[in-house]
Amino acid sequence: MNKKFLLLIFLFILLVTGCTTNSEVELNKKYNTKNLDYITCTRNTETTDNSSVDINIDVYYNSDNYIEILKSKEVVTSNDSNVLKQYKEAYENVYSVYSDLEYYDNKVTLKNNTVTSTTYINYGKIDMDKLMEIEGSEDNVKVTDGKIKLNDWKSFAKKYGTECQNGNA
Repeated sequence: MNKKFLLLIFLFILLVTGCTTNSEVELNKKYNTKNLDYITCTRNTETTDNSSVDINIDVYYNSDNYIEILKSKEVVTSNDSNVLKQYKEAYENVYSVYSDLEYYDNKVTLKNNTVTSTTYINYGKIDMDKLMEIEGSEDNVKVTDGKIKLNDWKSFAKKYGTECQNGNA
């Protein structure tokens, strides 16, 4: 009986640790959202090539209402594999300029009839000067003392049709 119990515990541990990849563990460390409030924002749109794009953004902020972590997930859906390949390449090209920027991670996947681009940004730790060198400050969200206020980001996002709902705020 004791051997069966130990075997079950071993299998359970193997199953649990086997389901989390090293990259997921690393992302969780870099983008720890524990103890932060958040809002969820969305935007859905149709494209000229009959694809649909669903954008979901989780914005985590501290008690001073400064953004700490942003997680964005964009899903392009199409029945045309050539269109999906073009979107995948476009996302990879757009995000390639951020590849050497610590605390800015993007992953693009093509699966079935979707391309998914998932981006994590740790605004609490990122080198904001380097980020602004890449993105530019014109037509961008307002940065004050190297930080972004939640309300400034929400106003910026609203201009582009993004709607936000409170999470655990």
